[in-house]
Amino acid sequence: MTVRPLWLQSAAALSLLNTLVDRLDAAEHRGSMRAGSVSLGEKTWPALYKAERESDKEFLRSHVCDMARWKWLSVKPEMALRKAAGYAMSPKVTVVDEAAVRTAIGRPERTRSSLERWRAAVDAHLEASPSVKTLVSDFCIDLPGYEMAAVVERLNGLHGLVDKGLYLREVSSRLFWGMSKVLDKRQPMVNAILGLEECPFPELPIQLHVWLPEGESTGILFIENALSYEWAIGSLAPSLSGLVLVFASGFKGTSQRLRTPAGSSLYFSDKGHRSSNAEGEFKRWLYQDPAARLGLPVFFWGDLDFAGMGILAALRTSFPEAQAWAPGYELMLAALESGRGHVPEAAEKKGQRIVEHIGSEFADTRLIPALIRTGQFVDQELFRP
Repeated sequence: MTVRPLWLQSAAALSLLNTLVDRLDAAEHRGSMRAGSVSLGEKTWPALYKAERESDKEFLRSHVCDMARWKWLSVKPEMALRKAAGYAMSPKVTVVDEAAVRTAIGRPERTRSSLERWRAAVDAHLEASPSVKTLVSDFCIDLPGYEMAAVVERLNGLHGLVDKGLYLREVSSRLFWGMSKVLDKRQPMVNAILGLEECPFPELPIQLHVWLPEGESTGILFIENALSYEWAIGSLAPSLSGLVLVFASGFKGTSQRLRTPAGSSLYFSDKGHRSSNAEGEFKRWLYQDPAARLGLPVFFWGDLDFAGMGILAALRTSFPEAQAWAPGYELMLAALESGRGHVPEAAEKKGQRIVEHIGSEFADTRLIPALIRTGQFVDQELFRP
C-alpha cells in the first residue's frame, strides 16, 4: 500500500502498534521466533476500550480492520472484524508483516539493552582474546554522552599505564574524560584485560583521623560522621575517657586494606596527645597481626540506621572484636523508642538494605530489632553522650 490514511499518525493507532512491537522486541530479546498474540482490552489498548462514545470505539476498531485487510495483522476470531462491536469479543491480534508495522511507527529494529550494546562493543573493539572479552562483557560501562565503542577503545589504554604508579581513580580519570569513579569495583575487569592476578592500581588509601588520649589507652572508638568526631575530641565526657578516637574518611570496610600501611593514611590530631611513642604504639596496634593485638576493645558509633549497622558489620571484617558503642547508642535508642526518629524518606535514606545480624550482641539484640520494629532512623549528629 503506497498511500496510508492519516489515522496511522494518531496517538491511538501508534499506541497499539507500539504495544505490538514491544512484544516483538521482547520475543527477540529472549531468543524466541514468535512474539505471540496480544489480547485487546483496557490494558493493551486503553484508547479504544476506555473511549466514552461508541462512535469513537467503532472508528478505532476500523483501524484494526484496515491493517488486517492490508495483511499487517491477523485477528482471531475473524468474526470480530465483521461485527460492529467486535472489540467486545477481546480479539487476539498477531503481527503478520513485521516490516510494515515497524516502518509505520519508525522502529525498524529492536532497541538493544545497555548490556547488549556493551557486549557488541567489547567484541568489536577490545584488543584481547575471546576469553578475556567474555569476562569484560560482564562489566557494562554506560557513560551518558559517550559511545560504548569509544569507552572500550579507552580500555585498550590500560596497558600503557601499568608502570606509572597511579591510583585506580587516577587511571579512571585519564582514560574516561576526567571521570574518576568509572573503574570503582571493576578491578576484576582490569585484571582480565592486563592478564594479571592482582590489580596494579591501588585504591586511594583510607584516611584515618586519630585523636590520642593522655596516658594509657583503654580502647578504640571509630566514629562514622566528621561532626561527631570533632565534638568528641573536645569533650570531657567520662564515657570517652581513655579512648582513642578515629574518624575513617572514605571507609567502606569491604577489605582488610584499612590495616595495611599502603591502604590507609594516618593523620594525628594536634588537639590530642602527640608523641612518637604514642603514635608508634597506635601504628603497631593498627598494622600488626591480629593474633598479636594488645587486647584493646574496639567500638563503633554512627547513625542508628541500617547503613550504620552495615558499616559496623564491615568494620568487623578488619576488627572482629568491634562492638556497637553503648554510651552513644543508648541515647539514640531512647530517642528512637520515644518516637523521635525519622522515616528513611525524610533524610534521603530510602532503600537501605535491612541488616538482621552482624555479630555485635548489643546491635543484634537491641539496635537492629528496634530499627525493624519502628521503621525509623536516628542521626548521630543530634547526640552528645
